[in-house]
Amino acid sequence: MFTLRSIAARLILAISLTVAVACAILGGFSISQQRALTRLALDQQLRLQYDSVIAAIDYEGRTALAVSAVIAALPPVEDAIAKGDRDGLGKLLAAPWASIKAQGIPLISFWQAPATSFYRIHTPKIFGDDASTRRITVVESIKAGKPIVGVEPAREALSIFGMTPVVHDGKTLGNVDIGVAFGKEFVDRAKKRFRIDLAVHSFDGQSFKRLSSTFGDTVVATPDELKAVMNGAAVLRDAVLDGHAVELYLGQIKNYAGEPVAVLEIIKDTSDYAAAAASAQRNLILGVVAISLATRCIAPDDCATAATMPLTSASKRSAICPLTIITI
Repeated sequence: MFTLRSIAARLILAISLTVAVACAILGGFSISQQRALTRLALDQQLRLQYDSVIAAIDYEGRTALAVSAVIAALPPVEDAIAKGDRDGLGKLLAAPWASIKAQGIPLISFWQAPATSFYRIHTPKIFGDDASTRRITVVESIKAGKPIVGVEPAREALSIFGMTPVVHDGKTLGNVDIGVAFGKEFVDRAKKRFRIDLAVHSFDGQSFKRLSSTFGDTVVATPDELKAVMNGAAVLRDAVLDGHAVELYLGQIKNYAGEPVAVLEIIKDTSDYAAAAASAQRNLILGVVAISLATRCIAPDDCATAATMPLTSASKRSAICPLTIITI
């Protein structure tokens, strides 16, 4: 068995081990703190991205409201509704509808109290149905005579609506309702603006339906996670999309009444974060190793020599002048 008999060698070994352990502890703590700070930064950024997309939804609603205000103020529109002239509305607004449809605003509807469909430009043959149970905004807008913006289900899918009452001779005839769909145009604009991937999942009370997505049919969020978000839970976790690391955030989309009606899925590519973290950890490990080697090569020999010098001197004196014991 190998045994260190030299005091200097023992001191060198003890100092080297102490420095190595201290560097390992500090390195591990630094890596842990770095990961925690990276996680915190990602969490904050994704929450801000979610708030930004919700603000974009409100912006889309304000755009729809502006369009509805312009249409509602047109005298020919007032006259057509007062006379019940659906064909006249269709001819008047055919060209404007084609223009705004290309911008992702495909829905133009006219309603009468309480929420009876008078005319839909996008589906002119369907009218007379009562949508008061699902279109609370229409009921309130006509009843109160005020413009309203909100998210509600249309006949086929969830949409963002902006509506303005139509007033003729001081009497509210109904309202103009402009709808912005949560379609491909919406998510593509959000992706380009915020540099994220996203999807919108509507909920009908029983099941979810993906309305649009920037990452195709790939599934990242699970049905259980979508349900948890509808129940008020927050979902934020690591995930993988197309073979690279991403961060997933799920948040609610609420209707005019403040009730959750859909889930917004936000995905951010974290490959750059992972590469930066790996580079920093590699540099930290190299630094720790370098410090350990430098300490071993420079400090221990000098320390050991200084520490053992008195003992060496005493040993030499003892050899020259041995102790004599005199017995009387």
